[in-house]
Amino acid sequence: MARRNEHSKPELRALAIGTVRTLVAEQGLDKLSVRQVALRLGYAPAMLYHLFANLDDLILHVNANTLDGLLDRMDAASGMENPEAAMTAMAHYYLDLSRAHTPLWQLVFEHRMANGAAVPAWYARRTRALFLMVERQLQRLAPWATEEERRLGARTLWGGLHGICVLQANNKLDVAGDADPRAMVDSLLRHYLADWSATTNRSSGDASMHGDGV
Repeated sequence: MARRNEHSKPELRALAIGTVRTLVAEQGLDKLSVRQVALRLGYAPAMLYHLFANLDDLILHVNANTLDGLLDRMDAASGMENPEAAMTAMAHYYLDLSRAHTPLWQLVFEHRMANGAAVPAWYARRTRALFLMVERQLQRLAPWATEEERRLGARTLWGGLHGICVLQANNKLDVAGDADPRAMVDSLLRHYLADWSATTNRSSGDASMHGDGV
């Protein structure tokens, strides 16, 4: 068994996160335990409690690692000139994550904190950042939309996109004639955004444009 002084604390944290990613990819979440992670690492289970508060804390750090990768790709798309193209690229990245790394993607949404504990603020900031990126693109698409309309629009888009990803991950799209998930995502974005931008509240934008009494 390896000795604790063979790695620094940051190195051990990174190794533990990488080990969980490997185990989840191999066998899913159900069999994951602190003891199993420690055994794969070659350390005593007690070592992990010097790095993470509990298994929930370790899983949250794994999920944060997954979300950081998605955020990086979405951020790169946010600079595209056309906001609809930017949101379509973001949606493609989300779909790609669900297809290429299905167990890790599922871990983000299937993990539940023990005893109904609240998700810590450092983790909640990441999920909020995902929606903010979409809300900013909606603001570019329809500057007159209210904050609440942008907030609701971002979450409605995610709900539709996530549903497509769940069906694809569970091999249920054959019920609909084996539809191509990317084509479904493109259709969702194209039609929803066209309708959303046409039906959002223009009153605030109109008021600002006519505020000088012109």
